Amino acid sequence: MKIKISKLKNIGKKTLLHYGYSKKEAGTILDVLMYAQLRGNNQGVVKLIGKGIPKRDNGGAPKIIKETPVSALFDGNATHAMLVMDLITDTAIEKAKKSGIGIVGNFNTSESTGALGYYAKKIADKGLIGIAYASAPFQTTAPHGSTEARFCTNPMAYGIPTESDSIIFDMSTSAIAYYGLIEAKTANKKVAEDIGYDKEGNPTQDPAEIMSGAIKTFGEHKGSGLALIVQIFSGALVQADSFDNKSNNAGNLVIAINPEILTSRETFMKEVSSIIKRIKSARKLEGVNEILLPGERGNRLTEKNLASGEIEIEDNLYHELKKVVGK
Repeated sequence: MKIKISKLKNIGKKTLLHYGYSKKEAGTILDVLMYAQLRGNNQGVVKLIGKGIPKRDNGGAPKIIKETPVSALFDGNATHAMLVMDLITDTAIEKAKKSGIGIVGNFNTSESTGALGYYAKKIADKGLIGIAYASAPFQTTAPHGSTEARFCTNPMAYGIPTESDSIIFDMSTSAIAYYGLIEAKTANKKVAEDIGYDKEGNPTQDPAEIMSGAIKTFGEHKGSGLALIVQIFSGALVQADSFDNKSNNAGNLVIAINPEILTSRETFMKEVSSIIKRIKSARKLEGVNEILLPGERGNRLTEKNLASGEIEIEDNLYHELKKVVGK
């Protein structure tokens, strides 16, 4: 169904306030969720249904426990991951502006960070190169060659400033994001073949069975290798846990780079524009009308949705969302 964007945002805000967040906190989390929803990304309002994301009673203000001019490590202090991720992104931007690079991580969060592209874009829109990694001890994804979950979905995102829209490359290292499974389950749909296994290690297209078993990594050994790297960067490097489903100690890492530490901004932008033109002018396969850059499809869908003031949302998902606040 199609509904007004303003109506969806209002329901989302009420839901977050219902979960115990302040107006400011709810606004930040909703911004992250709506970024994804407007782009057709499965990291949107699906996160609010069911048990949702209630505010933890033991949460406190995140605090820096280690810092240098170019880096900082935060204890997330059981604050929601999207709020912590937004904070460490701002900190990385600030350090990159002062010192040329900012490398900021955190441990001690447990909820989803949402679409990492949101944070990479926030950095890129400041004229900086952005990199973001997230991992959690919640084991959902099997390493290549296994049917047993060891990794989380371990997403990564990169943001590159350009003379127009920033290039945003945002992906999970698993064959499907965990909330993609939740969306499919909510809609009573099967997922594509070769996505995951049930708890006995048998291939299945049932999202509920995969949630009890394991998702595959994308691209076989290549995706598995990237999942390992993300686990190390946003797990071991930032003092977060890696393999313990009962742990609430998840981690994130954000890097912001000022291009001017290696080249002039003008030269960098000119070269990026040249690369874009070369890629988009490449000979196309039959049936292909345009070669798209990472993030370009999402940008266009966002623009289309904002222009119309309406957004498509799956019926069951919408009804489940309204149940949370009794609407």
